[in-house]
Parts: sequence; C-alpha cells; structure tokens
Amino acid sequence: MLTEQLLKSPGFLYQIGPAFYYLGKWICRECTELDATDCVAMYQMCRGGHEEPDTAMYFSKLRAYSDFALEVPCNPAKTKADMTALIDSLSESALASLTAQFQHFQEDYRKYSAL
Repeated sequence: MLTEQLLKSPGFLYQIGPAFYYLGKWICRECTELDATDCVAMYQMCRGGHEEPDTAMYFSKLRAYSDFALEVPCNPAKTKADMTALIDSLSESALASLTAQFQHFQEDYRKYSAL
C-alpha cells in the first residue's frame, strides 16, 4: 500500500492535482510556499529531459524543503492518520500520479543520496 511505503520513506514534495504536499516518514502537510512548489516543476522538467546534474540539484532542494517543513515534536500517529485520509480521498487518476511520483522519488533517492 502506498501509504505504508510513504511512511517508511524520507520526506519529499509531491504534486497532487493543483496542490502540493510534503509526504514522508514524519510529515503529511500541504505546502503553499511558492519557492518550493516551483522547485517541483523544475525537478519534473529536468527529470523528464534527462538533465542529470539539474535533476540531482532539484531533488536535493526538494528533500531539504521537506526536512525544513518538519514540525517538532513529531506525532507519528497523526502523520499516519492524515496521510491515510489524504490518500483515501484521491481519485484513481490522482492516486496513479502520486504513485508514479513516488516511484520516481525512490529511483532518484537511490541515485542521488550517495552524492
């Protein structure tokens, strides 16, 4: 299940329809920061164009934005409940889009985390 996979992964910024959400092990929160949401568009564009250095840079920025968005103290039960509610509310197409974005995140996390 996607929720369980997200809850085991580091935070990242995903686009769900017109909205953006930080999702990951310690976070489930909407993002309205223009700099961060613009970074998602640049990451997707560079990734689609196979522009490796720029893709790596934007991937790292999105990871950093996600880490800075964490709230202390963390409440894992609330994060899980919020994420479950969010994912359960998605349309089939929105869920498919989020699943594809998460697969890209996993690929890029393996590729760029060692840099």
